[in-house]
Amino acid sequence: SVLNGAEDRLAKLAEERLGKEWMEKGMLNLPTCYDERTNGVAIGHLLWLHNIVQAYGMYEFGKDRYKMLEATGWNKKKSFEDNIAKMVSFNAGRSHQSDVDLTGALSSHFDAELLKKKLAECHEWLNSKTDEPTDEEKKEQGWDQAYNLTVWEEFPGQPTVSGVLLQNMTGGRMGITGTGPTRASMVEAKNMRMSFSASNADIQGLLVDSDEEEEEEEKKE
Repeated sequence: SVLNGAEDRLAKLAEERLGKEWMEKGMLNLPTCYDERTNGVAIGHLLWLHNIVQAYGMYEFGKDRYKMLEATGWNKKKSFEDNIAKMVSFNAGRSHQSDVDLTGALSSHFDAELLKKKLAECHEWLNSKTDEPTDEEKKEQGWDQAYNLTVWEEFPGQPTVSGVLLQNMTGGRMGITGTGPTRASMVEAKNMRMSFSASNADIQGLLVDSDEEEEEEEKKE
């Protein structure tokens, strides 16, 4: 099927860019951020982000997701349990922390040093203090955009509550744009309906003319 073919091509591309061994073992034997040895660092989440950026060039998506991890509050004066209790469950864990020793947490991984290198690289690429690469730099890294299939172009960015409310109250004319009925989309829809109506009228006219011509021919016979 089309879906299976697409999945096969994506898997092949990831293997080419990440390596067969990493694809088979890289995400195994990883503790979650709820394991005290990680000090709350979301190791698996960070590696996933590194994988999709390196394999598929999903830089913008990765940067937005990394920003959420950066926003995770962590108070060094409080206990691990207290910090964990405050984390949100849907996007748990902290971003890469250079001062956190993950040696114990990675004791069962097949290549802990490579993993640490990838975590540091993920932070270097995606942290909010890093300048946005130019279009040329993105292209060199393989991060240039091929297709944008996002329905809501502002997500997973930073849409505001007031913007979303304003969009719904004004039918998409104000507030968050890029989805829903906008003035431009409504005008376009109206023009399309008029076009179809005109086309139908033309077809009906042609059918009437054709019937009249047939009647004239029958009279002549």
